[in-house]
Amino acid sequence: MPPFHKQIPTDTHVVMNSTVIHILRHGQSLHNIEWGYPHRDPPLTELGEAQARAVQLLAAPDLIIISPMTRAIQTALLVFGTAAEETPADASSRPLQIPVPVQVWPDLRETHDHATCNKGLGRAALAARFPGFDFSLCGPEWDDACYPAHSAARAEARAERVRSRLCALARSGLYENIVLVTHRGFVAFLVPGARFGLCESRRYRFATESEAERERFGVNVDSGEAQDFGPTVLVPCEDLGRPAL
Repeated sequence: MPPFHKQIPTDTHVVMNSTVIHILRHGQSLHNIEWGYPHRDPPLTELGEAQARAVQLLAAPDLIIISPMTRAIQTALLVFGTAAEETPADASSRPLQIPVPVQVWPDLRETHDHATCNKGLGRAALAARFPGFDFSLCGPEWDDACYPAHSAARAEARAERVRSRLCALARSGLYENIVLVTHRGFVAFLVPGARFGLCESRRYRFATESEAERERFGVNVDSGEAQDFGPTVLVPCEDLGRPAL
């Protein structure tokens, strides 16, 4: 049933805690196998494409939110996409379309952008590469003016913006399952816990007020530094049910 047909509960705390946030890391890309990969925005490898096709989530999403980097967009297309009907009969040659709402959030981009592989493309180049997506939130160029250079403080602030925006979506009551397709380095700032493997997905919900007091202070798994995961901290869900995808 489309989100706008749902009966929206009035208790925002119940609504928020019933929304599941699925975090999915992209599949293997060229920089994962070539140390010091010298080019911007590497694509998935053949193995990365196979990893994406093999992903199974525990619920079908009603909103997908993607990093504006090629490896994340390709992963989303392979996990959730279907062949467009108006294209040739051979399904393998058809462009993929995602049949549920998709948003592209620049804040989901990778951190540690001193590495060339963690720099992406400007808005026009992305639109040419992936027609059909809305890149209006992305910068005209991928430079320091649009995307300030990485620092831990900036990444923490970016993670809090993402959680706050997700919190607003959850409170709306329109979405039961939201999928984020993003990157290992950014996830370390977004949620506490062990590092994500390639194409690994985990399920989270927003903490209650009492849980947030206990859970918001933790450690960034990459840096080993103490970190505040904010009043909007996400906590793991128990894996219940059978895969839907």
